[in-house]
Amino acid sequence: MTDDTSNLQINDAVHVERGDSQQLEGIVAYLGSVQFSQGDDWVGVRLTGTSVGHGKNDGSVQGVSYFQSGPNGGVFVRRAHVSKRELTKLEALRLKRELAKKSAGITSPRPTSAAAATTSSKTPTTKTPTQTPSGTRPTVSKAVTES
Repeated sequence: MTDDTSNLQINDAVHVERGDSQQLEGIVAYLGSVQFSQGDDWVGVRLTGTSVGHGKNDGSVQGVSYFQSGPNGGVFVRRAHVSKRELTKLEALRLKRELAKKSAGITSPRPTSAAAATTSSKTPTTKTPTQTPSGTRPTVSKAVTES
């Protein structure tokens, strides 16, 4: 790639050019020498966005852990195959949110309202019809009973 990558830092957003002409995106998670090959120009990239799952490892190679990611969520490439990428404000926010979720260990959506939390709990509910004027259909309300 043509960009000057000598100033790469951990958590820089990057594009990775792979031999199969596929371009991946991620963040720099490791810089330096590795035990599985010679040279000190290796870059470990934690894949992000649509690239997640298209990697070759989880940040570990041959039993040595260099960084953490999900299964097939990481790649190691030579520095020459990495270029910094400029992020739009929206991309920067999405990346920040994605990284925060990963560091907090959040893997699935959580209820966002009290109603969602109540309906997903194991608290028993009873349904009680309400009084309605004649000619209209009764509505059903939920009364929560406490244990």
